[in-house]
Amino acid sequence: MGDNKVVDRAREVVAETAAGAREVLDEGMDEARERFEDAAEDLGRAARRTKRELRRRAERLGDAARERYGAAVEGLKTGYQRVRKDAGELADDVGEYVRENPGKAILIAAGVGFALGLLLRGRRRDDA
Repeated sequence: MGDNKVVDRAREVVAETAAGAREVLDEGMDEARERFEDAAEDLGRAARRTKRELRRRAERLGDAARERYGAAVEGLKTGYQRVRKDAGELADDVGEYVRENPGKAILIAAGVGFALGLLLRGRRRDDA
């Protein structure tokens, strides 16, 4: 019967050791789970913070782009109006000059036409 007591005691020791090992493993798993959950929460917070910052920066860039676009449009409108006004004034000046000097205007127009004719005719010879 002595052998049975040793075997029974060995079984008890093995059972206690196994129970202790399970308890240690369960505690380790719980701690690991908590650490993973904390890390996931930290990562989520960092992702939300980054998302907000990216949104703010995108809004700032969009605002700056809209401002620059508006300034460019205004500049083009102003330039177009100025050119249109200058062209209108030039047309008025030419019209006035032609009314005051019809002979000179005809001679100038004929000279310009002749020069253009020579230039265009000269190009045709070179092309042929």
